[in-house]
Amino acid sequence: MKRLAICAMLTGLLGCPPMGTTDGGGGGGGGGSAGGEATLSRECSSPDFGAGAAARKVSAFLGATARFTTAAADLQGSLFDVCRQMGGSLGMSDAELSGDMRSTCDAVSAKLREELQAVRGQATVEIVAAPPRCEVRAEAYASCAAECEVDVDPGAVEMTCEGGYVYGQCSAQCQGECAVEVQGRCAGECSGTCSGGCTGTCQGTCEGTCSSRGADGQCNGSCDGTCHGSCSAGCQGSCEGECWVSGQASCQGSCRGGCSVEYQEPRCTGTYRAPSVSADCNASCEARVQAEASCEPGQFEMRVSGGADEAQVERLRAAFRHFAQLGVIKEKLRRLRESGRALVDTARNLRGMRDAGLQAIACVTEAAAVIPNAAANVSVSVEVSVSVSASASVN
Repeated sequence: MKRLAICAMLTGLLGCPPMGTTDGGGGGGGGGSAGGEATLSRECSSPDFGAGAAARKVSAFLGATARFTTAAADLQGSLFDVCRQMGGSLGMSDAELSGDMRSTCDAVSAKLREELQAVRGQATVEIVAAPPRCEVRAEAYASCAAECEVDVDPGAVEMTCEGGYVYGQCSAQCQGECAVEVQGRCAGECSGTCSGGCTGTCQGTCEGTCSSRGADGQCNGSCDGTCHGSCSAGCQGSCEGECWVSGQASCQGSCRGGCSVEYQEPRCTGTYRAPSVSADCNASCEARVQAEASCEPGQFEMRVSGGADEAQVERLRAAFRHFAQLGVIKEKLRRLRESGRALVDTARNLRGMRDAGLQAIACVTEAAAVIPNAAANVSVSVEVSVSVSASASVN
């Protein structure tokens, strides 16, 4: 830590170069990265600079940065692994899969498109897809907020869930909607897989006209036709999985929209915001919980009818079995990308907090150099994951 203090004094806390990483890069993500160090040094990864207000904010920020950079490296490695596994399923050679992450995934994506196009030239192909559901825990955010803010009681943190919904177990009366496992029609939201008409937003595959599509080619809007995926309201075909229905006072599954008592283990499928928590602490805590988000895989299935080459069909099916995991990786990367942007702003704010001490600010300076590199690697991984996902949308 002596080096940190000297560096901070000599450079005015602005020009201290990153100390460099001391750990591996998380699964050999290799290539396709933005270059430069993308992880914090051991000295700055889990610090404790004291109980002062400034020191607590810096400690929470550095802890969030360490989790962010580790998750970024791990997901890049996982994406690389999934691409190589899909390539193996398609019969690609070791030489074809020997490049870095981007070039390997691009090669696999091209092979998927080629094989799928060939099968579609011989038979009718139906892709049934449903997105994953990711969530973050309220208690994890509240605990982080209490570590970051001097006057925050973790049991009294009021939070709102933006871009998603709060749900949990309700031991009393569910005043909103209850998740019921069904295999049939669902008048409410089908967060499993809807196969049929959908009066709300269809996320997945639309046989017909879709009003809006994502970068990966999947439908994310109204579907004038048949929806294969999650449906936000009125699945008119068969819903397999969770159907959110109202009017169930006694809810054996998850409840959202209101419980007569506090939820047990509440979770948010979007982003937490807490008015009582400062912007810097909110950014750190949100980055921390998103890096630790848990995701339930969606569904991805290829259905073929007609006289296609059976060996080719089986290769594609084997490759597509990895798409559920690919969907989880892609969603986690998307969440990390938003966290990285917030951490960049937080680093800029905290570098002026002299009350935290020289060592703390030197670590912030190191983080300010590391975060953009990790965030750039996340952006590369997002682009690659979207490109591979889109290979299943060839017409």
